[in-house]
Amino acid sequence: MEKTAKDFIDKAIAAIINDDAEIRPVPMSPEQNTAANPRINVFVQANAGTGKTSVLVQRLLRILFNSPDCTASGILCLTYTNAGAGVMRNRILDWLRYWAQAPDDKVAELLRPIVSSLPVTDQDIAHARSIFFQYIDAPEMLKIKTFHSFCEEILHRFPLEAGIAPGWTLVSDAGQKVLLQNAFSQILNTTRQEILDAFERIVGCISEYKLDKVIRVLADKYKSFLQVDNIVNYRKYFVDTTWKYLGLDNAPQMEISDAELKKVHDLAQELQNGKKKPVNYLTNIINATQQLIDKTIDFQEYKKAYLKSTDEEIASNVSKCPDLLPEAERVYRINQYLINERIFQNTMAMFDLIAEFAHNYQRSKREQNLLDFDDLILLTHRLFSDAETMGWVLSQLDVSLSHILVDEAQDTSPEQWDVIKMLLGDFFADGDTSQLPRSLFVVGDVKQSIYAFQGADATAFVRARDSIAAQIKNDQRALQNISLEQNFRSAQPVLTAVDAVFDDEKLASDGQFTNMPHICGRPSLQGAVEIHQLVSKKSTDKTYDDYIDIVADKIASLVDSGVMAGDIMVLVQSRNRLVRDMSSALKRRNIAIAGLDRIVLPDFVAIRDFLNLIRWCLNVNDDYSLCCALKSPFFCLTEAEIYNLCTLRNSANAAIKKQGSDDPYLTLYAIIRQHRPDIYERLRQIRRLSKSSGPYTFVTTLLNTDNVRQRFIGAMGRQVIEPLEEFVTICLSYERTQPGTLYHFLKWFIVSNSEIKRDMQAATGVRIMTVHGSKGLEAKYVFLIDMANLPKMSEVLPIAAQKYPVWMWAPRKTFSTIHLAARADYADFLLQEYYRLLYVAMTRAQNELYIYAQSDDAVSDVAWHSQVWRILSERYPVNTDAQTNLEYIRIQ
Repeated sequence: MEKTAKDFIDKAIAAIINDDAEIRPVPMSPEQNTAANPRINVFVQANAGTGKTSVLVQRLLRILFNSPDCTASGILCLTYTNAGAGVMRNRILDWLRYWAQAPDDKVAELLRPIVSSLPVTDQDIAHARSIFFQYIDAPEMLKIKTFHSFCEEILHRFPLEAGIAPGWTLVSDAGQKVLLQNAFSQILNTTRQEILDAFERIVGCISEYKLDKVIRVLADKYKSFLQVDNIVNYRKYFVDTTWKYLGLDNAPQMEISDAELKKVHDLAQELQNGKKKPVNYLTNIINATQQLIDKTIDFQEYKKAYLKSTDEEIASNVSKCPDLLPEAERVYRINQYLINERIFQNTMAMFDLIAEFAHNYQRSKREQNLLDFDDLILLTHRLFSDAETMGWVLSQLDVSLSHILVDEAQDTSPEQWDVIKMLLGDFFADGDTSQLPRSLFVVGDVKQSIYAFQGADATAFVRARDSIAAQIKNDQRALQNISLEQNFRSAQPVLTAVDAVFDDEKLASDGQFTNMPHICGRPSLQGAVEIHQLVSKKSTDKTYDDYIDIVADKIASLVDSGVMAGDIMVLVQSRNRLVRDMSSALKRRNIAIAGLDRIVLPDFVAIRDFLNLIRWCLNVNDDYSLCCALKSPFFCLTEAEIYNLCTLRNSANAAIKKQGSDDPYLTLYAIIRQHRPDIYERLRQIRRLSKSSGPYTFVTTLLNTDNVRQRFIGAMGRQVIEPLEEFVTICLSYERTQPGTLYHFLKWFIVSNSEIKRDMQAATGVRIMTVHGSKGLEAKYVFLIDMANLPKMSEVLPIAAQKYPVWMWAPRKTFSTIHLAARADYADFLLQEYYRLLYVAMTRAQNELYIYAQSDDAVSDVAWHSQVWRILSERYPVNTDAQTNLEYIRIQ
């Protein structure tokens, strides 16, 4: 039968729009309906689970439907992650697809909240159906992008205007790590004396911990140098600000005369004579004063007579002597000044190292014509800072912007807010003349701002709202503030626990959780919250292994009762040993797990086996790597067999040494040649393969020879399949895009850390992930099992936040009152985000929330578990679990 073109097209369209899922009308609260109205400019403060994504989708649909020409509607929707942008695009496409293929009555029902006047007409239905086909033909009519992808598009189209070379490439995460490592290596190999002196000074301050922490400081702080146009002026500003902050512009009296010291000596002697027996602290002052007069000790020894060993205050006995107090206070002020002076010198040394590090990194990027993610925002910001250039850029885009929507606004950095404000410069000047006026929609939740380490600023949300409201007021437009408080995700017990915890006076004292009631939008949803007693070997006689079993058994009981493993999410603060051990415990109970949200390949034993084999191929004298390879599934030798081979090698080398022979010592490889010719032949073939193969060919050949792949699976279980497949993929990618031998691959792989990020939304089985990784996700059953740890304190403390940041660096055991005050302020900042992270964690739960904690050490009163247990135990009865004999609280 002959098929016409029309038949073919109809079938193709039917295949595209075929979807059994029926889309139903979305019931919206009055606040949601107002927020979804594209004729109103809104700033939305949305609690967790309040359906902000649905509101955003409804607003986009209304814009598309009500625009005279939706292909020229000029929609720009900015969100935080690629996953969020993908979800948004898919949901819009689902709606448009359903409009195109659903019966007329269904489409009419969906259009009632959207059309400007009722009833819905046939023309309205036809118009709605046409939007899908327009979107298929021109998907760019709806720009749903992350901030970085939007800036990337701008810079690719206008590189000359941005001052960069055309044809630039965005560096990958792995490539960036290599660049950063090379930048540090250049510091070590520099011939500039001032950099060597700075490095020597820093190394001299860090004997108490490892050098890699300094590398982390460099890698963390170099970003602030990327936006500096004049490093000389920045350094001068940094010096002046830090000098004044540390009080170094107000020096104390550093020297006093010998006569004054003699008076102090005599006062102390008089006090000593008035005692029935000698007093140690007076003896120390008498002796130290006389030695200082005689110039046999310096100030650092003299101060010990007056100050505590920690230097932070005057010794208690001395402070009780009014006659000696003036000298004690002078010594204290001098000591504080000297400590602050050392902090300043150390900070400037660190500043110079970071400046050099940033310079090396920037130079490497320029030489390879690369940009990183920070460059995307910075260069776009600079491009838009010029009004004339920005006008030219916007005029050359596909369509002029008519609607700007910003999702997850609480995670937006100050630089990104500046880009938004620049886009809004003349945005509303003539926006009211069209059928659908230009509009702005911003939605976020300050309580969920948890990405300060990536530049997010929780306070910027409110500042930006006020600034934009004042900005558009000049164009006779208004900005309406809307709060979404009705939660459609969680059951009432979960919301009850959340409100109880975050309404507490101690947690709400900084104002970040005030006025945040959660109204349950699903009152019929059954749920519960359980918080279990802290597991500690000292207080509960339970070990860490017992704790893992307690949590794993609870998860197993849920699965046995019919709960799907994919409905369970286990959250931790960081990827620590809890993740590995909980994963193993669940596997032992035959519970499916989705794997980790991030896979660091070098952490897997199977991958380390390959790396050790590569190391040995590159250096046949590397007996340690060969021993590791022999024990691996490549050869499956036992420890006893490897020990015997090593014993033979040692004996042979001892004989060579005893004979005084010039013969080289034997390697393990040579011993294997004599005693295990079967293994020797395989090793010889592997070495020959390594000399002529790239990483992909080398790894795949090994996996597919001698049943090696099956041996790995048999030894380590099926969970080894995924990291092996990812490793093969990385080898293939490297071989296609990077030059070099196995040696270069090994260096690249180790430096880049080879971290694989996985989409946990589509994963099956129990999801074990960090709270940061769970942002935007939800689960029916959520377990919080890492509740006792506190955020880590940095040695780099911010002290000013003007255009260019100013900070000070000092090791933790530094007892300057100014330094301690800065640490306290920074600790308070970290604590605020720490509790916001707890809010995100608790609000992931739909039905049931389980809270556990374990620690072998004392747990701080401000830790998550301590606060939640304190608050809930004051309101609800405490029970005892008959199986574990541990206390718990249950809210139903």
